[in-house]
Amino acid sequence: MNEISTHFARPWGIRTPNLTRYMEKQYVDEFFTLGKLRIPSFKRFRNNPDEEFGDPFEGRVSAKISTPNGSLAIGAINGQEAYVLCATTVQSQSLEAKFRTEYGIRILDSLGFASCISSHIAGFVGGLEGLCSYRDDVSINKFITEPFPSPDRFPNPEEWEKEHDKFVSVQSRDALFIKRSIFSHQAEYRLIWFARGTEKEYIKIICPEARRYCQKIDSNNPMQLTAKASTD
Repeated sequence: MNEISTHFARPWGIRTPNLTRYMEKQYVDEFFTLGKLRIPSFKRFRNNPDEEFGDPFEGRVSAKISTPNGSLAIGAINGQEAYVLCATTVQSQSLEAKFRTEYGIRILDSLGFASCISSHIAGFVGGLEGLCSYRDDVSINKFITEPFPSPDRFPNPEEWEKEHDKFVSVQSRDALFIKRSIFSHQAEYRLIWFARGTEKEYIKIICPEARRYCQKIDSNNPMQLTAKASTD
């Protein structure tokens, strides 16, 4: 995964895909009526016994990071409070069958949507979004030009530990977007919100302003979209 930060002096645009979030009709109606949304965590994914929705490898990191001044092996489970909304870039009857519903929401502007949601998450510190990659081997092995933070560069062990943890967190983010190849049919795009606190199974928020960036999938004709939701 490459995180994009650009300062082009010439006009340029980055196209993000329209996303389909399959949900039961009750939850779709609650979102478009009240702005109510439930967002699960990696912990919830790991504990979900449903083979289509759960994955014991979610939030796990297995990586070897090589730098000019050494290597670091990482084996961990994400412990930071984080909530994940998964969607697909494919809308099809075969996926409706997989998710056992023909109802859902279409997110037309993932950046605007993510921004609205972030304002309703207590202790929000940042987030990421992007396409998932699918592999038989979900471990990471990469070389970066940035040197590993050496203890002798810091005035005390506490400062070094803080920088070490930050380095590990940034370099292991790729793992949060890597899934086993058996899930490749999902063509998943995910949004992740990080916060300061203890990770829960999920959070419930009410964010009516997020509806302006979404459309409801019409249950009578699931391949069509209703008019954009009102924000009144």
